[in-house]
Amino acid sequence: MVKKDQHTTPRCYLKNFSDDGKSIFRKFKRVDQSNEMRNKELNKPISLRSAAVIEDFYTVQDVNNPMVVETTVYANHIENEYTNIYSLLVYPNANQLDMEQRRKLLAFFLSLHSRTPKQFDLFLKNVPEQFNFELDKIKEDYKVAHVKEILPALLEAHEFKIVKVARLTDSSEFITSDNPVLIVGGDNNLKNNEYQQQFMVNNTIIIPIDKKHCCIFFEGKDKNGIDLRNKVFYNKIIRKDVDVSFASTVNMLMLESAQKYYFGSEKYIKTFFHLFKLV
Repeated sequence: MVKKDQHTTPRCYLKNFSDDGKSIFRKFKRVDQSNEMRNKELNKPISLRSAAVIEDFYTVQDVNNPMVVETTVYANHIENEYTNIYSLLVYPNANQLDMEQRRKLLAFFLSLHSRTPKQFDLFLKNVPEQFNFELDKIKEDYKVAHVKEILPALLEAHEFKIVKVARLTDSSEFITSDNPVLIVGGDNNLKNNEYQQQFMVNNTIIIPIDKKHCCIFFEGKDKNGIDLRNKVFYNKIIRKDVDVSFASTVNMLMLESAQKYYFGSEKYIKTFFHLFKLV
């Protein structure tokens, strides 16, 4: 049976931003004609089952298994690992990764980036004009290619990243979105909207993982400032307590990254956007 409504931001990820584990507060994003951000009325909490779905987004036509991406790849091989990954990241006494845990962790978060409609759109916008006549076929082929080709390339680019978990110690919270993985350059600017920037090894990757924790992947150097890439895997989880100033930086990047929706707790999103209007 083909599942029509497919989650472009998985429930297993969004659940940890929920107030009750069943629903989540969703706020629409709108960009006006001058490309300045404006925000619509706040919505009521929405079921996690409906929070970020698009009909037939991953369904592959004309193959024996049209659900190969949605079910075989995501549900069975990537999303079902997230409970253990999340527990490892937020458990304060877990300080070490083995190589299998590292692989699963990177596979989940990098797929969380490559699977979003915003990244699909970015790829399609960069298809050369001479191939426009077969754009429908390219779009269909990309449903598989983003898993079969893009994800392995991302894993190769970032396999030596150091893992840091930032924990908020005050009343502030992280929000997330329908494009939740932040690719940040050395200039501290968001690179999500720049074609192929996700493959640049020196970019930092930031992902809020719940209202109080944020995961950061960055390139490491030894005590002499020499790159660790291609030399050693640093498998210790670095932990750092942060406050509202860090949360504000991440949340402002998330505002820029989101395509259509922001997600988080009802109380905090209302507070955050009330203050945002005053800035």
